[in-house]
Amino acid sequence: MESVGTVKAAVIQLECKLSRSAGNMKRAERYVLQAIDEGAQLVCLPEAFLTSGNILEVSDVAVTIPGECTARLGELALRGGVHIVAGLLEKDGEAHYSTSVLIGPTGELIGKYRRVHCFELEKQYLDTGDAFDVFDTPVGRIGMLQGYDLNFPEATRELYRRGADIIVCSALIPEQYAYVTRQLLPARVIETQSYLLFVSGIGSNTFAGFSYMGGSEVLADPLFLEQEKFDFVDGDEHLLVMERDEGMRALDLDVRRLRKYRKERSLLGDLEPQTYWREPRAGPVARLG
Repeated sequence: MESVGTVKAAVIQLECKLSRSAGNMKRAERYVLQAIDEGAQLVCLPEAFLTSGNILEVSDVAVTIPGECTARLGELALRGGVHIVAGLLEKDGEAHYSTSVLIGPTGELIGKYRRVHCFELEKQYLDTGDAFDVFDTPVGRIGMLQGYDLNFPEATRELYRRGADIIVCSALIPEQYAYVTRQLLPARVIETQSYLLFVSGIGSNTFAGFSYMGGSEVLADPLFLEQEKFDFVDGDEHLLVMERDEGMRALDLDVRRLRKYRKERSLLGDLEPQTYWREPRAGPVARLG
């Protein structure tokens, strides 16, 4: 595993507009260039940033990967020497996915994550992925998720088990789930002893009649911060919080100290995987009361 120090990461909270792919791309480019100017090494965009969550027309609006959009993201990455994570609706033959891509600083497509968890309605339009890959890069080992995955601790745990330092969750979550999402984020980051970048879109989905929550956050395991920062108090695990406006924010992530902490305090050795997801044993059923 390559040695990594402090990494400057940028979160772009973008208004993802339906039927405005060109405009969404133009505004995303502007924020990526702003992040580059501020010295970012890792730049992150929301889920389906190009098309918004237009799954009803996914066969018309989804893009191929690699393709024109990832080529443009590659040009931006090459220009700034940065890594970019971005969410896209992807078409692959007759299949469609909600996918996050990881672009490297020479403009190459390093990898992608096809969202594994889709809810019932989405499954009428989207296919599901089948892997949680982690990518070893000069800015750390990066794992990718998307918003709905936060409901499944198995997803983040799998990235943790594979050694992810930084989990980028590109999201586009309806406002009605904002409260629950904000409760899940600290839990997921504690379970994974990692940095978690929750990169959320904003705007309205006029087809579905709701707005997206915004509220992008960057979090770290509070036990890590408590050990490494003497001035930590409860709540400091939220390293960055955005409200409902479009914009870009950047911050430093100390990956070296995170790895040092995990080496000393890792939960991995205490996992008991042989006891998980087993069929219930036959025998008397315990009764309550």
